[in-house]
Amino acid sequence: MDISLEAALAAAAAGVEAAKARSISIGIVILDQRFVVLVAVRMDRAFPSTVPVATGKAHTALNFGVSSSAIAAKVVAENKVALTLAEPRLLFVGGGEPVTRDGVVIGAVGVSGASEEMDCEISAIVARMLSNL
Repeated sequence: MDISLEAALAAAAAGVEAAKARSISIGIVILDQRFVVLVAVRMDRAFPSTVPVATGKAHTALNFGVSSSAIAAKVVAENKVALTLAEPRLLFVGGGEPVTRDGVVIGAVGVSGASEEMDCEISAIVARMLSNL
């Protein structure tokens, strides 16, 4: 069960439209189940850092199989430091969502550039779309 490039592009486009509707500029990254980037987009006026931050959020969601906000809420500060030292690609902030199909994690989405709440909203929209394609 892989995420196709066609599905990833369509889901990223839906995320961009959701961001435009909220008048925000973001970066979106979609990873496959092997942590390989399928799609990375940065909207006009989004900070250059949005793509690497979105990648870290997606990596965290894929690694733990839950949203990056859920794992950030569960892990105490000193363990976040230890985990980040062991795996520098982890990022304990909201905006990363796993993509599941038939109960199996098949990839992840990361969004960065807006408030944490909006990043979470848009990453959930993109992940839901990918789960249903």
